[in-house]
Amino acid sequence: MKTSSRQGTRSSLPAGFSLVELLVVIAIVATLIGLLLPAVQSARESARRMQSLNNLRQIGVSLHLYHDARRMLPPGFRSTTTGTWPGGSNDAVPESGPGWSFFSFLLPFLEETAVHATIRQNLPITDPLNQAARETVISTFVDPGDSAPRLIDITDSGSPPAAGNTPSVITRAALCSYAGCLGTESYEKQPFTGVFHRNSKVRFSEITDGLSKTIGVGERMGRHTRSSWVGVVPGQELVYAPESPQYRAAEPSFNWRPAITATLVHVRSSAPSLQGSPGGFVGPYTAGTNFLNMDGSCRLITADTAPEIFRALCTRAGGETVTVE
Repeated sequence: MKTSSRQGTRSSLPAGFSLVELLVVIAIVATLIGLLLPAVQSARESARRMQSLNNLRQIGVSLHLYHDARRMLPPGFRSTTTGTWPGGSNDAVPESGPGWSFFSFLLPFLEETAVHATIRQNLPITDPLNQAARETVISTFVDPGDSAPRLIDITDSGSPPAAGNTPSVITRAALCSYAGCLGTESYEKQPFTGVFHRNSKVRFSEITDGLSKTIGVGERMGRHTRSSWVGVVPGQELVYAPESPQYRAAEPSFNWRPAITATLVHVRSSAPSLQGSPGGFVGPYTAGTNFLNMDGSCRLITADTAPEIFRALCTRAGGETVTVE
């Protein structure tokens, strides 16, 4: 009887997992996680891209409010020239500033009146009295998909910058993940063909290609090129960010672009791409780069978009025929 009792006790014990069964369970869980993660990442990217589109739409509304109030769009940036353009595509126009961008002029129309009130518009961006303003991060000007630091260095490598020079820091300022469109010509060539330029005063009536078929602002993430919403500091340069696949640690000033590109971009030979120049548009999303049309709507442009279509969208009065999708 005792033996029978012990046997009954043994038979009531639960059986454990074998090593093979445990490995199978782990493999199934790992597979499920592997299937789930891309979906989660895709959902997160989609949410960030929607927020970026919302930022662009807010900028669009503020541009219309500014135009209603002033009967013209804000200048791409405000600066006094002190010389003439030498004529090369990357040549800068000598200027003395102050350099404040159209982003800064939109602040009162974006419920950022308090920040706008701290700006001394008659003083250079680098002036100590403008430190608080230039270091203020404006959430509308930061793409949520942009992982660059929110406070960036504004740099210079000499005039003209040499490919082997190490950039020196002029000042620090808050990040901007967007840039205005100056058109399809060289940076400083006049007349410019886009919507914004130095001291520009474009009216909606001058955008004869149609507001819905003219790009005004687009994404340019800080992981590609770091610039600030404050504007153009005379003598600064734009170079690839250290995270960019085009960055060269031994030549940080490789493929530099002039100061005007801190706020404005031209479109020359290709659609937005990480392979483009540091002065070009490119967003942080695999789907493509988001842009604001001048009617306040937005569009997505992919890297395989035909260059002639992209260029046509970046002129205000080019007379091109573009089919809007």
